[in-house]
Amino acid sequence: MAGFWWGLGFLCLMGLGCVAPTATGVGLLTDAVDLNDAGYQYYRQGKWDLAEEKFTQALTLNRLIDRREGIAANLNNLGAIAQEQGNQERARQCFEEALSILRPLEDPAGLSETLNNLGALHQAQGKLEDAEKAYQEALVYARQASPGPLPALTLTHLGDVARARGDFVQALDLYNQALRLDEARKDRQGRAVRQERLGRTYLAMQNYSTAGAYLQEALREFRRLEDTNGIVDALDSLTRLFLALGDRDAALDYGERLLKIYQARGQEKEAKKLQKLLGLKVQ
Repeated sequence: MAGFWWGLGFLCLMGLGCVAPTATGVGLLTDAVDLNDAGYQYYRQGKWDLAEEKFTQALTLNRLIDRREGIAANLNNLGAIAQEQGNQERARQCFEEALSILRPLEDPAGLSETLNNLGALHQAQGKLEDAEKAYQEALVYARQASPGPLPALTLTHLGDVARARGDFVQALDLYNQALRLDEARKDRQGRAVRQERLGRTYLAMQNYSTAGAYLQEALREFRRLEDTNGIVDALDSLTRLFLALGDRDAALDYGERLLKIYQARGQEKEAKKLQKLLGLKVQ
């Protein structure tokens, strides 16, 4: 969930893969895949209402053809949207239903992705032990899945738990493990996520120069990738960095840029919190 200072910053959405048109010519499976892909693009742009609409349409089509993998993927994605919107009960229902479908299918990637999201939900609720348990199970499945970003993602979530507990040494170790995996895979987006997390941790440790270097590099990469959620996290961290340094002008620069994103997204709650943090008039 992006934009909250001690939030998780990102969730894991599931794709449905490429498919050929069905033999009958109806093409419901192809349509479901296209709708899910469109929802993912809207999610990356922070357009959650549009993303939810597309994922819901895809879920309806997958239920019509009883495609269990697709149903689980759509439920997982709808759960991620619900969590972004603060509807934690709806998110829990979606993730648990997705898990109930994926476990008999023995799909390690799907299980890892959904367990990561369930862990993120537990963590958002302050249930760190439940979150860590979900992440540890997710890591087992991530290592069984085809090579990809899941191990780095799960290590990052475990780092988030360590950071939430104030164990910054362990958090840095887990983030750096994930960063090494990103670099081996030449994963630019994953590398930016890990840099932002490292910057956030060094900021908590009051190592401001190191924090600033990581956060600035993360912001540059997120902007190149047009990753709105990543930009929000980096701007949030940089705003707080310069507030900690007592540089109000720089804090306002980053903070006002973040505020415009919140307003463009319709995130009124987050916008008001930020205005209060910056000492601006709440509108």
